[in-house]
Amino acid sequence: MSEAHDFDQYDFLSADSSNELEIDPLAGSGTYTVVSSLPSQVQHAAEAVAGPPIPPASGPFATVSIRCTVNGEPVEVPEVWVADSLLFVLRDRLGRTAAKDGCGEGECGACLVLLDGEPVLGCLTPALVAEGSSVTTPEAYGDGDEVSGALAAHCGAGCGYCLPGIGLTTRALLARQPEPSEAAIRESLSGHLCRCLPPGHFIDAVNEAAQAVKRRG
Repeated sequence: MSEAHDFDQYDFLSADSSNELEIDPLAGSGTYTVVSSLPSQVQHAAEAVAGPPIPPASGPFATVSIRCTVNGEPVEVPEVWVADSLLFVLRDRLGRTAAKDGCGEGECGACLVLLDGEPVLGCLTPALVAEGSSVTTPEAYGDGDEVSGALAAHCGAGCGYCLPGIGLTTRALLARQPEPSEAAIRESLSGHLCRCLPPGHFIDAVNEAAQAVKRRG
């Protein structure tokens, strides 16, 4: 029987005053977790995404219809409650379940999707923000691209629960920085919690994916 691990005993990443990122092991049983603070591109993505005004609604029980594009397909979702999260609408209304319902508090990163190409946490993002925007979920890629292959090769020993969100974060990172530094990779992934594998597996996967994308041209 495998030994239970205490994840809270390790920080995946920590930042010192010079913004250098480093592994910060503390006393514990030997596994890793990430710091609770999210990378800046995730924290501010919702504000950075430009789009049409949110549909008007009033009252705590008001509902609206949302029109957006999900994985390239135009969709309209009627009767969306003003307090519904984007994750709820994607999973429960549209059946896109690859984005996971993990902590529900923005701590684990399992719910991450792309909103107009920017990583956002589905559990914290109001569904209304998606009006007129393009939403990308892990289903858009399946298992057929370089990122999926690299994650399977380097991180397949884990349970896989975190991989859909990490895959989208990796694709967004490579779209911005085709050859990211190790520090950039660590910062980009710092909003994701993995209970199975140390961070080196993910760093190797991102580097391999970057090289594969470069070879493809």
